[in-house]
Formats: sequence, structure tokens, C-alpha cells
Amino acid sequence: MGPVASSHPHRTELTGLAGALPAGVGDAAPTAFGRLRLASDEARPEAGQIRSRERVRNLAEVYTHKREVDAMLDLVAGMFPSAADPGNTDRTFLEPACGSGNFLEEILRRKLAFVTAQRYERGERYEHRILRCLASIYGIDITADNVAESRNRLRVLVNAHLDRDFESDPASAGFVSAAEVVLETNIVQADALADVSTIELVQYRPGPGATFIREWSFLDAEEGVPDLFSPAPRRDEAPVHFSYLSAHPEPVTAPEALEGAA
Repeated sequence: MGPVASSHPHRTELTGLAGALPAGVGDAAPTAFGRLRLASDEARPEAGQIRSRERVRNLAEVYTHKREVDAMLDLVAGMFPSAADPGNTDRTFLEPACGSGNFLEEILRRKLAFVTAQRYERGERYEHRILRCLASIYGIDITADNVAESRNRLRVLVNAHLDRDFESDPASAGFVSAAEVVLETNIVQADALADVSTIELVQYRPGPGATFIREWSFLDAEEGVPDLFSPAPRRDEAPVHFSYLSAHPEPVTAPEALEGAA
């Protein structure tokens, strides 16, 4: 299955297609060197299209080859930043059967290609733009190991991007904790068909400065088409600086407490 995309900068539906974190948030903790900590230090082997015959039989699990991933994403090239539109990083992608993250990884790679230190300089503007790329990607899978691997592959990609631009210079603790929060809310374990009325996702709308305004909504199905951003029953009443995301996992109602970075 592949992802779903939308022409609206904050609504993309590809159907089918640090501070310390609060206890229980994220499946990997930030490192002391301003990078996301990987779930494993081992290099990830090149993934084949199946892991085992048992998983094919029990889960109908067959991974999409990179050749097909690239070909499908090339069909929606306008959903990604380009030389003509380098700021086009906020298109939202939902992969309802993400597997180990083949689509998610390539989507993030294409978004990050235009997030450079030369364009956004060093500091929170650059970090916020990376978070915007990450926060507009969603993945759902029925197995915990696929969810963990998908999150880890995105961590690897973010770390490599930071290394490319800043070598060993650390990212801010607020950025590292925010990235872990986004991975926790956006890459989730569930059955996208059977659990559609109970899957709650968070939409991160970019706000002024280095902030987000979050909206919580359920992945309800209407006439067989998932609607990621149906009217949200809960939302932030004020923009939240990304460094506060881990400390405020629920909607924020006190704008005076969130005017700057933590």
C-alpha cells in the first residue's frame, strides 16, 4: 500500500499509497550530543520485500520496493519542495499501512533536501523547519516492530541531516525532545481499517516564530475514505513553542506561559 497526499499545505491525503522526555513518552531518549537516540546501534540491513512467509500469511505483509516507492512519489512531485518552491515542506502524508517505513523515509528525505543551513541558518528557525517536515508525516501499522523501525529510520535520517549541516554541533534539547514527541504521536500502532474510529492523530499547524498549533482528531472513515483532519474536538488555544511540546502533551490554554523557548 502507498501513501495519500493533498494539494492543501496542511491537508495531504495519499490514500492507500532535550530536555528529558516525560515518563512514557517516546521509545528512544535524546542523547547527550544533541541527536535523536536510535533504538539500536546496529546498521539497518537493506530491507527485502518480505520478512518471513509467516508474516505474509498472517499479516499479508509485503514491503514496497524502493523502485516502486520512488516511482509513486515521483507522480506527486508537486507535493514536495523544489528549486522553484523550496518552502513547500508542509504537505501532509498519511501512510495507513506503513510497514517498516519505506515510504515515510523517502518522503522525509525529499522534504529535508531543501532544509539547509544556508537557507534557514543555524538555530530555532532551522530546527523548526525540520520539525515541520517531520510533523507532516503520519504512519500507521498493525505491528509494534514495524512502528519501532519506522520511527528509528526517521531518527537516522534526521541525525544524518544534522550531521551534514553542522557536523558534531548539537541540536537544542528542545528540538530533540520535540522530535521524539512528534514521532510518538505521528507513527502509531493500530489497524487503520478496524480501528479507524479510535485512532487519534495530532495535526501540527506551523505558527508564528518557532511554534505549532495542535489539533487532535480521529481517523474517521466516511464512505470508505479516511478523513485525517475532520473537525477537531481539542486544539491549542495559543501557539506552542516547539521546546514546550514534551512538557505539554495536552491542549494548551495559558498563552502567557508559552511566549518563548524553554
